[in-house]
Amino acid sequence: MPLYKNPDFRRLPPGLATVFDRSCPASFFTLPQWYDLLARFGVPSGTEIRVYTDERPGSMVAVPLQISAEEGRRSLASLANFYSVEHNVIAAPDAELGRGLAAILAEIQCERPRWDCLRFAELDPRDASYDALVRTLRQTGLFVECTAGSATWYEATQDLAFSDYLAARPSQLRSTWRRKRRSITAVGRLSAAFFLDSSRIDAAIEDYQAVYAASWKPPEAFPRFIPALIRLAAGLRALRLGIYYIDGVPAAAQFWIVWNGSAVIYKLAHDRRFDSLSLGTLLTMEMIDRVLTQDRPREINLGRGDDPYKQLWLPQRRERWGITAANPRTIRGLRLGLAREAAQLYHRVRGEPIAPAAAPVRRSEPVEPSPAAESDRPPETAY
Repeated sequence: MPLYKNPDFRRLPPGLATVFDRSCPASFFTLPQWYDLLARFGVPSGTEIRVYTDERPGSMVAVPLQISAEEGRRSLASLANFYSVEHNVIAAPDAELGRGLAAILAEIQCERPRWDCLRFAELDPRDASYDALVRTLRQTGLFVECTAGSATWYEATQDLAFSDYLAARPSQLRSTWRRKRRSITAVGRLSAAFFLDSSRIDAAIEDYQAVYAASWKPPEAFPRFIPALIRLAAGLRALRLGIYYIDGVPAAAQFWIVWNGSAVIYKLAHDRRFDSLSLGTLLTMEMIDRVLTQDRPREINLGRGDDPYKQLWLPQRRERWGITAANPRTIRGLRLGLAREAAQLYHRVRGEPIAPAAAPVRRSEPVEPSPAAESDRPPETAY
């Protein structure tokens, strides 16, 4: 089976390009351009990236991974990080998943020295590839543990008007929005700019970064990643970036990604000097209004994170799950596998979930959930 080490995702080899093309990516986060950003700006320097594939007719499956040495174990892990909203097996809609994954895992098992562990992060348990991966890993003889990942708050918005969305929000949220909007409109200090494409993108990024630097959030772990992602989204016309200014000073920003019917609220921040103005509440409402009216997505979601405030805005919740597969053919893998088996037994005895809840199986569906794995709620604010 072809193995690509440190591939250039901007100029994919023909076989790998065919797999991506056949996968008809419904999610922005399965595009080769997304993996290019991760490879260049979202992993530690020197990280080796590997893409294992089965390119036979009828299979067409690819698994992007990175080499990891977590806790001294020689491991392969998903090419994903805290910026990843979604991460799935890359596969054609009609791919024989079991066949393709079996071939890929056989290739991995033949490598020497052996891998201690395989870790897959933020997978969609409703997708057929999740069960296929769990089943194939077990058939390969690995200790397999399903691990709960992040939650996503979302709402189905097909044909939803902003007035209907607003009417369904909690009364306190509606009251705060109306009151703050009246007060800030009366003083005339607020102005706004919205960016959809690459025009004025340098200024947009500069203003976004100024807001982020003045917010409650810690510095980005990979400083070049978000500017590059904004440029990518702009180039693909998936960008929805809103910035509020108070007296001409960038004061609040929201970065959304709209792709194939899904609107992901990817990043949001405001300058803490303006906490009392509830700019986050005002900008969120305006962004939702604009996206519902102009883009008419099937869904809006708040991405990764289970912060309580999120259900005020988007009331439905789903989970993503990971998979840890320990290799009993190595000492470190055996130790990990036995420890995780014991942990699963403990959780089972306590009646705690050790696998995703049963859900309708589907092969592919548009992106479902945003921000990376960090809370976007500022302390002492309305949103």
